[in-house]
Amino acid sequence: MRVPIGAATLLLGLAGAIATEAMALAGPAVATRWRDLGESQNNCLGHAAAALFKAGFDAGDFGSQSRTGRRGDYTASIRCVADRRIVFFVLSGPEPAQVSRYLDILYQRF
Repeated sequence: MRVPIGAATLLLGLAGAIATEAMALAGPAVATRWRDLGESQNNCLGHAAAALFKAGFDAGDFGSQSRTGRRGDYTASIRCVADRRIVFFVLSGPEPAQVSRYLDILYQRF
């Protein structure tokens, strides 16, 4: 079966448009780290808030286990789980390299 050149061009263009849209909708880059925790929940949350501030993030939502912050298009969260003796670091944003850089800075400031 022969496909007319115009139809093939249209199909190829449509496939390219769908692929481009799919890449655009792929969403932000996300990076995580963790470390052992040797302090109380309240102390951890205090260190989390201070680390976010020192790393240049504006204060965001907080809960009984986490502190969050925003820096432009980037969002950071530090979750303290003292009863499991662990703290999680999560960072997301549009550029993977910058997400990784910000996560390293946040981890060091904690």
